[in-house]
Amino acid sequence: MNQITTQLNRIIARLKLNEKLSKVKFIREHGNHSAEVNLTEFLAVVAVTDTSLSKKFVGDYLFPTVKGERFVAKVQIFVYAPSSENGNGLSEVTCEILQGLKKADTEKIIYDTSVSAIDFDNDMNAIYRKVEFTMEFCLCEEV
Repeated sequence: MNQITTQLNRIIARLKLNEKLSKVKFIREHGNHSAEVNLTEFLAVVAVTDTSLSKKFVGDYLFPTVKGERFVAKVQIFVYAPSSENGNGLSEVTCEILQGLKKADTEKIIYDTSVSAIDFDNDMNAIYRKVEFTMEFCLCEEV
């Protein structure tokens, strides 16, 4: 899981450099943050929802001396709108995140990006949208 976390942290750090996302606070799901009520700024909660690891030879017959581990992680970013905004700006922020992922993905490991419809979270008492994507990368070593 450390490799997945490392790759995701790099992507989120690059995403946060986007000036249009300066008013968005990024936090990790299940982190050390307490749940916020009555949001005063956009909140993006980053969650790894599914992971898999497979050990295989890279290129199978072409490179049988190179062994690798293939990591796949499904990621969701829940973007909550401030309660005072009634959802205004939510679509713009989620689209900016979606577009920003292209720049932030310098390793070209992200695919299957999407944004969900607007929904309401009763627990947070806030309107939100989900940005979803899959990361896939390989760590290789010679055998």
